[in-house]
Amino acid sequence: MRPSPACLGLVLALVVPGGLAAQQAQEAQEAETPPTLRLSFYQCDMNELEPTMEQIETMEIPIWNELVAEGMVMSYGHFVHAWASEWNVGIYTVAASIEDVLAATEESASRMEERHPDANAGLNQVCPAHRDGFYLMGPSTDDQEGGGSN
Repeated sequence: MRPSPACLGLVLALVVPGGLAAQQAQEAQEAETPPTLRLSFYQCDMNELEPTMEQIETMEIPIWNELVAEGMVMSYGHFVHAWASEWNVGIYTVAASIEDVLAATEESASRMEERHPDANAGLNQVCPAHRDGFYLMGPSTDDQEGGGSN
């Protein structure tokens, strides 16, 4: 027995939109750009670094916490080498795009100037050289079900 055209139409009306929606969701997910990671590396005089890191912790990090809470960036932080090259201090920023990183950096500088106009120039004061790089985030253990490997 063959189904009537009306029955087929009813089945298609019920099944295809769900399948089409699933396909569109999959395509949208694949089209999403992964987050951007900015890494900034500095060559710093380690003997001069402690007061600068204290300034960063007490003055800059609260501003970046605000920017994270406001959704401008996903994460921000500093790291100091335990065992590495002359590029011994770094900053990382994770955001949706390079433009978001740049806008947040500009906003951070504006807030820093407004709140702490007499502060020194942070890492630029004790670090004669620095370099920046922007990267698209790739696969990670965070992508696994449950947040890690089994």
